[in-house]
Formats: sequence, structure tokens, C-alpha cells
Amino acid sequence: MSEIQSVKPVTQKRLMNIALYYLGRYESSAGNLRRLLKRRVAKAAMKGADVPDESAEWIESVVAEMKRAGYVNDSRFAVMTVEKYRKAGKSERFIRQKLAQAGIDPDGQDAALATGDSAENGDSDLDAAMRLVAKRRIGAFRPAPDRAACRKKDLAVLARAGFSFQTAVRALGEYDGDGDEDVEY
Repeated sequence: MSEIQSVKPVTQKRLMNIALYYLGRYESSAGNLRRLLKRRVAKAAMKGADVPDESAEWIESVVAEMKRAGYVNDSRFAVMTVEKYRKAGKSERFIRQKLAQAGIDPDGQDAALATGDSAENGDSDLDAAMRLVAKRRIGAFRPAPDRAACRKKDLAVLARAGFSFQTAVRALGEYDGDGDEDVEY
């Protein structure tokens, strides 16, 4: 004998509560919040809840109210995301992709990448690559006898992280090998 769970109806107040709970735990962009609320409405519909036709309007009004109240600020979210990923050693290409997924427009991405520590460092992509090299213990942080043998693997690690070939070579530093000219990219 299994109990039948009742599905809570989709209302504007419920969507507001979902948004407030989520924003109490996480920083979000308007696009992320909109996507979250749409997923919750779709999930409720799949479980059999009545979904009113005006639910899309409710979602937009909840997002607008959260922006008006200051709980959602796309520029603040973008700057925090840039700093978080820079500290983690992520490339500018990776960061732009994450910001685009969150619904941040290219102008907002440029503004976020130009502010804070990333603008002061000059070549922030190189700094991020060097942080990844230190974190993964590759390149100069690898034992000296293994450096030349693992050079291509180290370049591949940085390439998968989204760094350009030139940035990867600079981050790994010089080595006593034949050179990086023979590496195909």
C-alpha cells in the first residue's frame, strides 16, 4: 500500500517562496532564477498539478520583484562568478561560457571581466593558468626528471581548461626539451 502524495498547486505566492528560499542560499542571475522557476513549474505539471496559463507571467513578475528588491543583480553575480573562477584557475573562455549560461549578456561579461582583481593583474588569463599549474602540480611543480616526459600531458590539461596554446606554454615555463614547435594543435 503506497501513499499518494498530493502535489502543491502552482501559485504566484508559491513561486515567490521558491525564489526567496533559493536566493537565501545562492547568488543568482535573473536568467538562472527564471530557468529555476520554469523547471519547478514543469516538474509540478509532470506530477499532475494544475498549471495556470498565467504561470509564465507570474515567473516574470517574481523575477522582476526580486530584481527590484535587490536580491537579484546580474552585474554583482557576474563579478562574483568571475572572481570565483579566477581563483579556481579557470580561463577567460570558460568564465565567459559560464556567464552566458547564466544569461549574462556579452557587455555584462566584458564589464565583469574588467573589474576587480582580474583587471589589476594585467594578464589575468596567464595568472589563472599559473594557479591551475600550481594546483594540479604540473609543469615546474612536477619533479624535474618527469617534466619533459609529461610536457604534452601538461599542455593538454591546460587546453582542456580552455587556455590558449601560448598561455599554456607560458604558464608551464621553459624546459630543456626540443621545444613546443612539434606539438600539434
